[in-house]
Amino acid sequence: MRAARPLAFGAVLLALAATLLLCVEIAPALAQRPDLPVWVTGETFTARPAPRATVLTGYTRPRFVMDLVSEEEGRCLRVVADVGDALGKDGLYATLDTTFIDLDLKRNGAEQERLKADIAFSAKEVERYRALVERDLSDQSTLDRLSSALARQNAELAALRVEEARLKERRTRFFIRGKPGWRIIERAVQPGEWVRSGASLGRAGDFSSLLVPLALSPEEFTALNGHDSVTLRFPDMAAQPAVAARVERVSPDFDPETRKTNVDLLVTEGLPEMRGGLRAELTLEIPDPSGAVLVPTASVLERYEEHWLVRTSGELVKVFILGPGPDNTSRVRGEGVRPGDVFLVEPVF
Repeated sequence: MRAARPLAFGAVLLALAATLLLCVEIAPALAQRPDLPVWVTGETFTARPAPRATVLTGYTRPRFVMDLVSEEEGRCLRVVADVGDALGKDGLYATLDTTFIDLDLKRNGAEQERLKADIAFSAKEVERYRALVERDLSDQSTLDRLSSALARQNAELAALRVEEARLKERRTRFFIRGKPGWRIIERAVQPGEWVRSGASLGRAGDFSSLLVPLALSPEEFTALNGHDSVTLRFPDMAAQPAVAARVERVSPDFDPETRKTNVDLLVTEGLPEMRGGLRAELTLEIPDPSGAVLVPTASVLERYEEHWLVRTSGELVKVFILGPGPDNTSRVRGEGVRPGDVFLVEPVF
């Protein structure tokens, strides 16, 4: 009896091992059938929504654009950048005549020098009279009058220094600047022209990265949403490059007429030339509005020029083949056939 028990237990273990080995061998066989899609791994499959490719077209534009506005008025002396030129490291675009502001600064400097001399003299007078008052050789009122005059002169000097700082700051505004490296899009001033305060003298843009604005329908927006990056094609360029882009911003509102949402895609590299007006195409896969689904081609039965799928209950469902799909699939449509329905992989009549 004691010898029989180990033998029986060993037989059970061998049977279990054989069963597991058989399952391991059968499962890969089902998963690795070359005529089935990779997502079919068992005896049944779930119908998937049939995607429909839609191509959206947009045109590149600079990521940022700024108006070059004059804060002062005066005559334009020179313009250092034309349309298409990049601004230098200092960002200088145009210069206005600084003759009168320079004269104001010189007058301010002269007034400061005069006041400094007066203050030096008044300070000596105050010290002299303070010594006389201490020896009772002068009255206190004279000392107070001189001290008050000295305080007024110091206040006037402080006011002139504030005015000097204001004039110097104004003088910097006679040099119209943009962002270093930005390129001029529009030029609206010529040397010799009179420029008014607040006038726009041109526009500059940041072409180091480009935006591609698109208007997406709800279905297209759903297909794009959740993607960290997408691929844009530029069919008008010689090499027709495929460039990675990401979503830069999404409008929280929508156009009530078109019922579309505005989305900007950002391109930072990959183009031989970074400029505006390049036609870009984005391909999105959205669910087929006809309700078509993807099924394994090998799972579609054909009898007398009609095509059928078989549910797990054995029910035959007539379908119409719309065309081939990716990865050994077919696009089919049938009454009552919806994404998520389960059918047999190897059906029989």
